[in-house]
Amino acid sequence: SLFYKSAGKSEEERITIHPYALVLHRDSIYCVGYHVGRGEIRTFVLDRMRDTECAVTERFELPEDFAVDQYFQGEFGIWRDQEPHRVVVEFDAQAAEYVRARKVHASQKLQGIANGGLRLTMTVGNLTPVVSWVLEWGRRARVVEPAELAERVREELEGALAHYENGKRLAPKAKPKR
Repeated sequence: SLFYKSAGKSEEERITIHPYALVLHRDSIYCVGYHVGRGEIRTFVLDRMRDTECAVTERFELPEDFAVDQYFQGEFGIWRDQEPHRVVVEFDAQAAEYVRARKVHASQKLQGIANGGLRLTMTVGNLTPVVSWVLEWGRRARVVEPAELAERVREELEGALAHYENGKRLAPKAKPKR
């Protein structure tokens, strides 16, 4: 049992979990486990845990159908969704070389396209980390599907671009010291 403060909540709560695995992802440690109070498998950030106590007299069984590699999404990490999403992203020739050199997801399939480019197709459980991954490629990548992912990438790009239009600044410019 432990005190845990979920993202977006103002108060922490005392919860009991059955920890299944610890995973290091992007410089944070996550615990995936069964949340006894909610009756479901959840992912918890270790940095949000406090006053952890281990019940030495209680035991639990790891479910036979649980596999940590299947629960997480490779490079796309800790995000989960009930519904899988088919993702298709096309890369230009310059990016294609780098995409071929890495495996970003267990389900990925690569196919050459015109002008030396590459089409990557994969099935992921959550689109949130895919948005930032596509944005990392800048003009070298284009989302073909799903439309929801293409729209989210477009909104992020438009929002970022708005910061640079007409000399806008996020914060007031500091006056030079004399």
